Amino acid sequence: MKFILVLFGLLAVGVFGQSGNVKGKIKEGSTPAPGVNIYLMETPFGTVSDNSGNYILRGIPPGKYRIRFSSIGYATKFVSIEIEANRTIELDVVLENQIIEVDEVEVLGKRERAVNDTRTSILDLDPKSAKILPGAAEDVLRTLQSLPGVLAPNDFSSQLVVRGSGPDQNLIIMDDVEIFNPYRLYGVISMFNPDAVSEVNLITGGFPAKYGDRLSAVLEVSNKEGDRFDKFKGSLNASIVSANVVVEGKNPFNINGSWMLNSRRTYYDLILEPIVKNAGLVEDNVSFPSFYDIHAKLVLGPFKGHKFILTGINSEDGVKVVSSKERKTPDSVNVQNLTKNNVISLSHQFTPTKTFSNKIIASWYTNDGGGSVESEFLDPTLNRKDFENAIPDTLAPYLLGFRVKSNFTFQKYSLSDKLYYYWGDNLFEAGAGVDFLKTIIDFNFDLDPELKAIFSANPGLRTTLNSLRDVKNYNRYNVYLQNNFELTRQFYIQPGIRFDHFQILNKTYAAPRISISYGLDDLTTIRAAWGLYYQSPGYEKLRDQNTFYDLTENYTRDLQAEKSIHYVLGIERWITSEWHLRVETYYKDFQNLIVQEIAKGGNYFTERIPGGDPHSITGWTRPVRNIGDSLTQIPVNNSFGESYGFEFLLEKKNNERESKLSGWISYSYAFANRYQRKDIIPFAFDQRHTVNLVGNYTLNETWEFGFRWQYGSGFPYTEPVGLKPRILLLEQDNDGKAETPVIATRASYANPTSADVIFDIDYGNRNRFNARKPAYHRLDIRVTAYSNFWNYDWTFYLDIVNIYNRSNVVGYSYFVKDDLTIGRETNSMFPILPTIGFSVKF
Repeated sequence: MKFILVLFGLLAVGVFGQSGNVKGKIKEGSTPAPGVNIYLMETPFGTVSDNSGNYILRGIPPGKYRIRFSSIGYATKFVSIEIEANRTIELDVVLENQIIEVDEVEVLGKRERAVNDTRTSILDLDPKSAKILPGAAEDVLRTLQSLPGVLAPNDFSSQLVVRGSGPDQNLIIMDDVEIFNPYRLYGVISMFNPDAVSEVNLITGGFPAKYGDRLSAVLEVSNKEGDRFDKFKGSLNASIVSANVVVEGKNPFNINGSWMLNSRRTYYDLILEPIVKNAGLVEDNVSFPSFYDIHAKLVLGPFKGHKFILTGINSEDGVKVVSSKERKTPDSVNVQNLTKNNVISLSHQFTPTKTFSNKIIASWYTNDGGGSVESEFLDPTLNRKDFENAIPDTLAPYLLGFRVKSNFTFQKYSLSDKLYYYWGDNLFEAGAGVDFLKTIIDFNFDLDPELKAIFSANPGLRTTLNSLRDVKNYNRYNVYLQNNFELTRQFYIQPGIRFDHFQILNKTYAAPRISISYGLDDLTTIRAAWGLYYQSPGYEKLRDQNTFYDLTENYTRDLQAEKSIHYVLGIERWITSEWHLRVETYYKDFQNLIVQEIAKGGNYFTERIPGGDPHSITGWTRPVRNIGDSLTQIPVNNSFGESYGFEFLLEKKNNERESKLSGWISYSYAFANRYQRKDIIPFAFDQRHTVNLVGNYTLNETWEFGFRWQYGSGFPYTEPVGLKPRILLLEQDNDGKAETPVIATRASYANPTSADVIFDIDYGNRNRFNARKPAYHRLDIRVTAYSNFWNYDWTFYLDIVNIYNRSNVVGYSYFVKDDLTIGRETNSMFPILPTIGFSVKF
């Protein structure tokens, strides 16, 4: 133990290791072999292959082992492997037929989570689910959105809303590297390629001390290593929306280890572009959004306990849109944007014994991009239907101009170390790390005067469009300790503590945490967790935050890190060998939440003159200045909140040879509120009821059918409270100063000789969330056909999103009617959307 403490003191960096896993597929020739017993010799670890021949063994201490594969009708096979901390080894096995006579065979399987795993709220996703889940677009994050406690902001986003917390409060890690922006195509899909992913774990609450700088949840994605047995193998997957190829094999020249290379390209530009061009919105030579990535992984070793892993990722999304002169709408747009994500990491893992392992990781990650938007669009208070097929030369008085140029760079160098040590029946983990961050933002906005007036009339919008340039260089340091104690064979406790120093705040925080698990019997386990969590401000969180803060030094010196306290209690039970039930309740207490500072400002208002014509300025009093509240970009700790709820998950697994049905039913009952200025404000994604029904049925060796039905009660939104005349400030002495407030007027398109008052939609406080959208529900189906020809395994599928074409509401657009009432247009999410595709393994 003294050796561990001395070594830990010498290591300045760290995040700790875990046990290892082994998974793979068992075949007889090219045919899957279900019901095969897999046993790790001289250990309690064992399982059985499912109907597709797949198996997985989890939570194995590092070391060298022999695995036995046995089943009636096959020759028993033994394979030697070396398990390494925090890694999943891919081990595929081909069994040979053998005719034998037996009287009786007893097959014993192992529970997926052992009682000594004290983690609560963990959702362990098989990457295969991302490949077959209907409506998920073969995307890892979209697949997670079908699990309890996890929501999608809308159909167009792959972001995760977890238990009442925004996407910015989720820590996302890929192969030991923190990722700031895991999205592609502006959030439509994620960077995680399911064909290259080996393991996905989402912890929705009560996560242990090894994770930090986030308030809500942790998503950890591990990409698979290349095949260690074949020289070359691969797969190709193509559909009308994307294509990706994966090739892998063992290292040449008899060097221990493997290599893997995968590349992906999306074709949304080929789907959306023809639609928009046919509508006359863009020129024929416009290029719509496209995305590609290249991911390589090289593994060297193990060599006498040493193993080296080099990972590199390069990706790019781009868009260029220019409006056509012959467009059918009054709007025009010129958009150019390019975003890049790059990752390089090198790790060294040293495992000299089965009880000790140490891993050092050095990484570089950058997310940068830039672009420009120039647009003229119809005044949003007008009814667009009145301007259909309008002559462009007559539209100038009704258009508003908007221009923005942006550049950003989020760069991080990290050095960390993680180690663990088994002492007796206990597991000690410790580590430390440092991140060197550089963030650069440069946003320049240029608005037409009338557009500025609209934002001035709506303080909730005003501050999002102030120009800002800032360069920040700062570091984050962390140290943590935790130990999993075995009190009895059925009772485990894991206390831990984490220390974080956020240089951007020049403050240090201690975060104690504890989790326990207790096995009531061999099939039932109770788990509970409590912990403190802190999150620092930073421009790197801007993509998920959706609020633009000024984090220059003047405004950060008095800030505190945001804080949350988690309380989680759950019970899970295996009802049968295939039916698994989990029930959890949670409470999250949010403190020191960062919001925009509210300052006193000057607004102008006018009142209706009794009997006057409201369409004419003579029907209104002269505008006068009024002292009111105005939002700024200054961050302050002026809010707190809470989220709490109950989750139910009933899962059916294919653990028996004749099983054909798998899937799950989940229900969540949740509340998420924020408290600000004595007001209770529901969180933007406060969804009271959420239901997921997911099923997959194997008809035979060729056909498979899947479905997913989702239901969610409506998200809150803010309805307008009325109308108000638009007020402008005009110059009087040509001295460049706006001095006199006047009511804005404009000629009506229907009556060019008039001078009607221009009205703006009055939302009051846009964060009131005084109404709820209609309930959301959607049914997706997927039909899959498996075949083998040319000696390759082929998969063909038809995936249909929203098969009954439900019009789910993403938001509303409001406009002013001629009778001075408010009109409303509904903006919908995905309509019915079919996709076809295929994959082949070679």
